[in-house]
Amino acid sequence: MLNQDGDLNIQSFHNQIPKALNITDESFSLENDMLFGWTPKMDQSKLLTLNFNTQLNDQIVLEASQNNKLIYIGFRPQDSIQMHKQYSALSSYPFKRTIAIQNKPQSPFLGMNPNCFSRIKFNSIFESGNLDIVVQVSEFEFDLYMRVDGNTQGHTSWYNFELSGMKKGEKIQLNICNFTKSHRLYERGMKPYIWRSTTQEWLQGGDNISYQQFQNNNCLSFCIECNKENELLKIAYCIPYTFSQLLEYCDNLERRCNNVKRKVFCESLGGVQLPILIFNNGKSFSKKCLILQARIHPGESNGSWVMQGLLDFLSSQSALKLFEKCVVKVVPMMNPDGVILGNYRTGLAGKDLNRKFKQTDGILFPTVQAMKRLVKDQYKKYGSNLTAFIDLHGHSIKKNAFLYGPEYTLWNYNYYKCRILPKLLSQKTDMFRFYSSLFKISLNKRSTARGVFSQLYDIVNCFTIETSIGKYYNQTQTFDFTSKHWLNMGWIIGETLIDMIDIQNEMDQIYSTKSDELSRSNRLMKNLQFLKKKSIIDSCQISFQNTKFSKLLEELKNDADKMNQSCSECNSDSLNDDEKEEELIENQSVEIMKPKSKSNTSKQFITLQSSQKSKLESKCSPKTFSKQTKMYSVESYQNKTQQLCQSPTPQINLKDILSRSQSKQQNEITKYITNYINQQFDYIDLLENPSNLNQSMQQQIQALMPRPSTSQLEGLDDERFTPIQGLNSCNQSVSKRHTRLHSYLTVNKQKKNKNTNRSTTKSPPFEIPKNRGNTHRNNTQTNSTAINSKLQMNISQEPNKIFDSFKSSRYVPPSFYSVRRHMIKRLKS
Repeated sequence: MLNQDGDLNIQSFHNQIPKALNITDESFSLENDMLFGWTPKMDQSKLLTLNFNTQLNDQIVLEASQNNKLIYIGFRPQDSIQMHKQYSALSSYPFKRTIAIQNKPQSPFLGMNPNCFSRIKFNSIFESGNLDIVVQVSEFEFDLYMRVDGNTQGHTSWYNFELSGMKKGEKIQLNICNFTKSHRLYERGMKPYIWRSTTQEWLQGGDNISYQQFQNNNCLSFCIECNKENELLKIAYCIPYTFSQLLEYCDNLERRCNNVKRKVFCESLGGVQLPILIFNNGKSFSKKCLILQARIHPGESNGSWVMQGLLDFLSSQSALKLFEKCVVKVVPMMNPDGVILGNYRTGLAGKDLNRKFKQTDGILFPTVQAMKRLVKDQYKKYGSNLTAFIDLHGHSIKKNAFLYGPEYTLWNYNYYKCRILPKLLSQKTDMFRFYSSLFKISLNKRSTARGVFSQLYDIVNCFTIETSIGKYYNQTQTFDFTSKHWLNMGWIIGETLIDMIDIQNEMDQIYSTKSDELSRSNRLMKNLQFLKKKSIIDSCQISFQNTKFSKLLEELKNDADKMNQSCSECNSDSLNDDEKEEELIENQSVEIMKPKSKSNTSKQFITLQSSQKSKLESKCSPKTFSKQTKMYSVESYQNKTQQLCQSPTPQINLKDILSRSQSKQQNEITKYITNYINQQFDYIDLLENPSNLNQSMQQQIQALMPRPSTSQLEGLDDERFTPIQGLNSCNQSVSKRHTRLHSYLTVNKQKKNKNTNRSTTKSPPFEIPKNRGNTHRNNTQTNSTAINSKLQMNISQEPNKIFDSFKSSRYVPPSFYSVRRHMIKRLKS
């Protein structure tokens, strides 16, 4: 802007410049990142600020302090250096030291309230502790509030604190008031874990356990009794396993085992070094590689106990047989920052690390990126010999130990390979339940470690082994999990890995040999035009006939329906409110990224689950199948004659369904099939006369179209006949039967048309040459009369004759005899 003299109006220009923001300190905060969704680059030499979104707890502090009922305030570290200094002073674990800044006072006091006397003392200022507030309701009742995960708005499920000062025989009631999950194993018999100084053993205990909704959260209430005067009690969600405990165990492991090398895996966001243990015996040439990790979720401490049991096995003489064939690389704790702080699910960045394996940010998620580099490097080195990736977790809703694995179709060879480990585990211990395992990767699990590595590197044995926090059961009894059970479970996993490697090696040799023989025979058969008439046969069953694996594969094949029934027992441990919100955001991003073009360049395939297969089987029973056959006839007749009443038919958009979650896909497919068949049955009721088809004809039709089995509904991988996998084999065989029937009826129709043409030319139906005698003429007429009467008697017994008469009264198009082709047309439209 210029004034009258031509100079710049500097004052007016300065008025348009916004004022600069004041810099408060040198710390770094992630609060704006969570609000606005962007992540600036961090300087590792500075501190990582820890923010705790505890509006509820702050309100409780204000109200309780006014009423003189606030007796304890826990430790809320403002940054990572304050956290490490406090906890490392007690545990002596090494960490990256940075320049400290002056911390601001965060609360009126720390620990027990000096202005309020209480005989019963609380403490949680130690590694993995997270007790935030204690409010005294009465003399023997206390309300407890846990500290939320750092830099998050929730995730309050973990608790770990100490209790002292009780008299012998005294009982108090504790209410943990700010749980976020609506369902827990406390509703099914689980109790808090309690350590007593008299017994020095972690066991489940407490009386009057209740888990119910409290205001906007959920509250766990239980009573606890003191067994001895001034007894020290430790109470936790699960038996704690700290980072310091892991480092001490690794030191002892190196001293007693000669086949292990300990290295630094990476440095965490909080500045601590993660160890990696490499087990090997001799040269690694032509060996397989196994990668194991645990404790990516801090609150699943039982995963660390299982990992320690597995490490006990790997450091024993029993594991030498495994090292002859494999190199094992173990990262025993993927999230030490969260373990030290006392988080339940996240790291210091406030995010679930097991949902960040699709990200490439090495600053906020250094341990995740280090694991991705490790798997990538081992895949480059070993290729297909990268045999397994196993992630050890804990589960808070389901009982027993079980497994999550990749998804393959029934006729795929990998379908059997990925089920060998859980099947062997279930045979060795009652703690592991094979029928609780689940072999699929749902939409909200695609960014997990097993989801990403299974997709990128095609690792067949890519598993998440879940172990229940509380209980396991067998056919007669239920048991409480203890640290001894989890250690034993880890040892059994190590033993089973040897058996899995041996079995899969033998199966690979047999399958490769038999597959070559089968492919050669198929090429010969193809030259003889035999494959066109051959029914669908499981290549795996052919390859392993008369071998010691035939019985095992048959059991795995028959276990599909049982596993589907047991999987509906409870939801996944990760399906809490926060995970549902992440799934919603991911689904919205998928909807935004979808192309708007309606052209479909590639076919979309939907894999039917076992529950859908059972429902589809019921729809495809013999009686229903005959109605379906009539349904296709009536619908084609409607299109040609345009004499039927018009009514809307349900349509299905495969592209929209594939973008949804697995549960929504199942609901949409089931709803479509049900509505489609029911509506077409209404057409049949309007158009068909039941007297046209008697009971004997229906029986014959049922004999022609038997009910398909579950194995037939699976289909081969290389089949691409229909958009819904699973209808291929059944519809192909039925289509062939109808094609033969159609050709037979066509020949009869042509003969009938010839006879009709003869009658129109006024020629007698049974014309006899004149050079024949009268006797022969009479015999011929008598024979024709007998034949006609015989045909009249056999009409009710021969379905082909009835089909012919039925067809003469109504035109039936070729789609009547080609169910599969019609199904493709309907689904594509």
